[in-house]
Amino acid sequence: MHTEADKGKAAGSNGSRPAKPTGTGSKGRQWRRLWIPDQIGGWAMALMPVLAGLLIGGPTWRGLLLMVAWAFCYCFEFTGSRWMVSHRAARFAPPALGYALLTAVTGLILLVGTPGLLRWAPLYLVLGVLSFAAAWMRAERSWWNDTVVVIAACTLCLIAVSLGSRFQKPGPGLEGANAGYFGCQPNPAVDCFASGFLPSAALPSIGVVSAAVFAVTQFGSVIFVKTMIRERGKTWCYLLSLAWNLALCLIGVAMVHTAGWWPLLTALVLLVRAALLPAISRRRRIPILYVGLVECATSLLVFILVIAQADTMTASLTGLLGA
Repeated sequence: MHTEADKGKAAGSNGSRPAKPTGTGSKGRQWRRLWIPDQIGGWAMALMPVLAGLLIGGPTWRGLLLMVAWAFCYCFEFTGSRWMVSHRAARFAPPALGYALLTAVTGLILLVGTPGLLRWAPLYLVLGVLSFAAAWMRAERSWWNDTVVVIAACTLCLIAVSLGSRFQKPGPGLEGANAGYFGCQPNPAVDCFASGFLPSAALPSIGVVSAAVFAVTQFGSVIFVKTMIRERGKTWCYLLSLAWNLALCLIGVAMVHTAGWWPLLTALVLLVRAALLPAISRRRRIPILYVGLVECATSLLVFILVIAQADTMTASLTGLLGA
């Protein structure tokens, strides 16, 4: 789950020579570099969707454990990718194996109490394979890998919503269903396969809309950051970024009557940053750190919009789509 800005910042650490320890402080810094992902933008993009889903659906122990497991998974992806990029350099193995173990333990505990999560296993297995394949091929900054990490993070928003306390009741027609391990009580999204592999309870409309908002804005962030770093100065990428953010503004305009001005204002902020900063960077390069901080700020803005207006936007979009 690396943003383009973060990857540029960390490029020197992936597979590069280890820093020579000169004392206790240096050893501590080396340990942090090996074990703690230092990519602020990556943390924001990975955790904000699942945190929003937790708040929108209503906190439960399952939702909290899901967020913990996902945090460990992000650390595993970060350290494991670095190990793969370095083609299995020994110094990167301990953190990768450590986080793999933590992810496996928390994941298994979660699956024991939430067997319904098995329905998402095929998707995340494919996404995981693609992500580590990109690392092995040293293509972590490719468009397709960026798409993979956006899908992985934003789908977690939907999953967290479906596990929320607001849905802790049987689905329609399931009031008398078996309450055992694979039964349907109290929430079909948690432990029900009796109503099918993907019941409607696993796809609540508010979760789908919230995840979609994160997905379209995060992919817009991917395009924007490429205009600032990897594709800097390339007109086609700049125009693509503008078109993407203009499309978000048009959706915001369509929602004004039913959802108010906040979705449109948020889209306008994203458009202004996509229009102005690449133009400025053509004349004077903007440091990668500043690009990452801008994306943290815009990610926070989208996060606030989603948790504050999830119900309103869901009603607005379902009305526009005629659902």
